[in-house]
Amino acid sequence: MTLPRVPGLTTRTATRSDVAAITALIDACETENDGVAEVHPTDVGQDLDLAGDRGVIVVEAPDQLVAWATQAHGRAQIDVHPAWRGTGIGSALLAWTEARARASGMPEVRQVVTNADTGAHLLLERAGYHIHHTSWILEMKLGEALPEVTLPPGIAIRPFQSEDAEAAYQLIEEAFNEWPGREPTDFAGWSAHVIAHAAFAAGLSRLAFDGDEMVGAAMCLDYKGQDEGWVQQLATKATHRHRGIARALLQSVFAAYHATGRRRVGLSTDSRTGALTLYERIGMRVRRTYTSWAKDLG
Repeated sequence: MTLPRVPGLTTRTATRSDVAAITALIDACETENDGVAEVHPTDVGQDLDLAGDRGVIVVEAPDQLVAWATQAHGRAQIDVHPAWRGTGIGSALLAWTEARARASGMPEVRQVVTNADTGAHLLLERAGYHIHHTSWILEMKLGEALPEVTLPPGIAIRPFQSEDAEAAYQLIEEAFNEWPGREPTDFAGWSAHVIAHAAFAAGLSRLAFDGDEMVGAAMCLDYKGQDEGWVQQLATKATHRHRGIARALLQSVFAAYHATGRRRVGLSTDSRTGALTLYERIGMRVRRTYTSWAKDLG
């Protein structure tokens, strides 16, 4: 990777000791782009774990961390400190993520960018990327009263238990594989992303059953020190959709977070799922919009 000719600028592989510095870097970027930072150190730590050896690099000046990049399984993320944008660092890191994805045999590489970062969108477009899908972060504001849970006839909901992992994975994987162009995930990959996440909250996650059959799942994260709950994944079995199960799962999650003192719950969805109207109908509102860009690597 060729860095811009800036005195003292160096690049190296990231380690676990960089989590705090990378978190601070992303915090500065999110604040500059969207006016608020939502990054959490546990997410950065997970990125390092999932990317594996040499899958995350940082760029340093003599006095600060100025950028970072990660690429794992064709999914990339790049952040350049606002004070260092326009220097060519982003272009160099973009080339690194593409080379790493190509070397690992990936047919394409993707990157999700907030719509507020117009410079990053222009860079990706010039580099031959095309828009793959749109993503949204939504939030639900909870009042002081405990949210009501309306169960569909014949459906029961209870918290996630460790022995539910395989069945929950299968249900979620089958639902998510209906999305066009989605790369399947094995159980180990799903576990690393969800139940092995440092913030995974089994007691706040909810499963829906029709008799003994699992027909819905809402997997949740509990970030310590934050006032918002987070739904990491939500899925309903294809045979049981349009019965209000997803709504009931969310209502149950809202009530669970409410009991912890949270008064906001967030989640992310995208245009491949067709679920945006469901969330809006139950009172959730779009807080931020992102675009997923993709480039074919031949």
